[in-house]
Amino acid sequence: MRSIGAGAAALSMLWTLGAPDARSQTKPDTAPRAVRHRTAYEDMQMFSQVLNQIRVNHPDSVDMHELMMAAVRGMVEAADPHSFVVEGMDLSPEKRRAYEDGKLVPVPIAFQFFEGTPVVVSVAPGTDASKLDILLGDALIAVDSMAVDAESEQELYYFLAGKKNTTVRLTFERKRVDGSVVTLERVVRREKAEDNTTAVPAVFMLDQRTGYVRVTTFVAGHVNEDLHSGIGKLESSGMQRLILDLRDNGGGRVDQAANVAGEFLPSGTIVYTQEGRKREVTDTGRVSRSFWKSERRFPLVLMVNEGTASASELVAGALQDHDRALIVGQPSFGKALLMEGFPLMDGSMIELVVGHVRTPCGRVIQRQYHGVARREYYRMAKADRDTAGRPWCKTDDGRVVYGGGGIYPDLRLPRPKPAPLWYAQMQEEGVVFKFMNGYVAANPDVFPSLDALAANPHLPASAVEQLRAFAARDSVEIPPGATADSLLQRTLARAYARVKWGDAGYYRLVAVLDPEVAQAVAAFDRAQQLLGPAH
Repeated sequence: MRSIGAGAAALSMLWTLGAPDARSQTKPDTAPRAVRHRTAYEDMQMFSQVLNQIRVNHPDSVDMHELMMAAVRGMVEAADPHSFVVEGMDLSPEKRRAYEDGKLVPVPIAFQFFEGTPVVVSVAPGTDASKLDILLGDALIAVDSMAVDAESEQELYYFLAGKKNTTVRLTFERKRVDGSVVTLERVVRREKAEDNTTAVPAVFMLDQRTGYVRVTTFVAGHVNEDLHSGIGKLESSGMQRLILDLRDNGGGRVDQAANVAGEFLPSGTIVYTQEGRKREVTDTGRVSRSFWKSERRFPLVLMVNEGTASASELVAGALQDHDRALIVGQPSFGKALLMEGFPLMDGSMIELVVGHVRTPCGRVIQRQYHGVARREYYRMAKADRDTAGRPWCKTDDGRVVYGGGGIYPDLRLPRPKPAPLWYAQMQEEGVVFKFMNGYVAANPDVFPSLDALAANPHLPASAVEQLRAFAARDSVEIPPGATADSLLQRTLARAYARVKWGDAGYYRLVAVLDPEVAQAVAAFDRAQQLLGPAH
């Protein structure tokens, strides 16, 4: 089964990208080699000798199967940071049948391993887990009070997956802004994000000219249809320019990436290329059909951040390469390798990287991993990265764009500052969520509509004071002053919108209150220039 996707979010959808090719501008390796390459036969002889010496001479009762599996794991993991082995004995017959039948349901949380520890990199929007104060950077330390028995994101997927709607108790360790560490438990329901919500939860006009669309995932099979419908509604409302927000979109199906690109590019336009050692892996993804009778050429700003991964990176890369969108935000995640599962005779399985995927001009999205220590590779995932040393190529109109570790934005925004300690404690205790449920029930008519709240996103001052008192009962002391009041007002507005109007309300208020969205609006002059003077 060949697959593409967003890390461990779904095993049937694994994406990551590989090393630079000739089209990417990199310096060739011209250093002379002083050591003769060993043959595979010589290495196999050495392996057999080592195994035999251990068997004959080691004083302990060594389990030969464990030795062989350690060698197999080491061999697969040495190939790249993402290929992995699932040993047959680690899959119960029930779990194996569920996997083969497509009924193995994950927790809606994506993890990445940093120095051997699984760390949260995204939580699927619209799921129960998204309401539990599970934050990016939280380290998973236990599952149902047992140590985490996994060494890769995909192994962790198997470890956590189970029957639909069952729950699992996850224990997280969180490092606060002051350096202190807190341990948190969250009961998480196994669910598929696409079963609960649209992939396009926010579609609205920011002002009389500017439309805004938030796409949260490419896992579902109807993303392009939801997006197409949303853009149609915006155009009927007088939209003249659009913000497409792909921040924290962990990716998903590659066909949806091509279809979404078809909303903005003509039929036949290249969206990505892929190639591997086998001929059948090599392919070119194109827009199969445009979704409009005539191509839409309104100015487009596309927002990304470090949570933008896999298929969403392909969309951003294609629209940037074809000079169709101005990319605004922080460098994207940088993961896009084509992977395929291979069953082994004993019931084990290896999930192996079989191909590299590139943007239309030949850029590599995947961070470089050859010659990089595994620990350093993962450490670099969230490191600040500029254009120095990145592979690059030119867009259709000759602009230089960069890859080699995510999509690099045309307009890079600074990372948001971390929340203060008292605010982090308030969120950890679920204070706002618990408070707002009761507040909305007691004050259902504070805002007659979502439009009214978006136009004036401020709750009465009494709500702030009530929240302070409520937090104090949970032993969370909120400091006095205008700075804290302003942060509380923004938090209350988002919470009120979520409780009363669901994800549509929440993402609407997130956009309205987000200074990065305001900066994206201010960048439309540059987006207009991409279209040329005729548009």
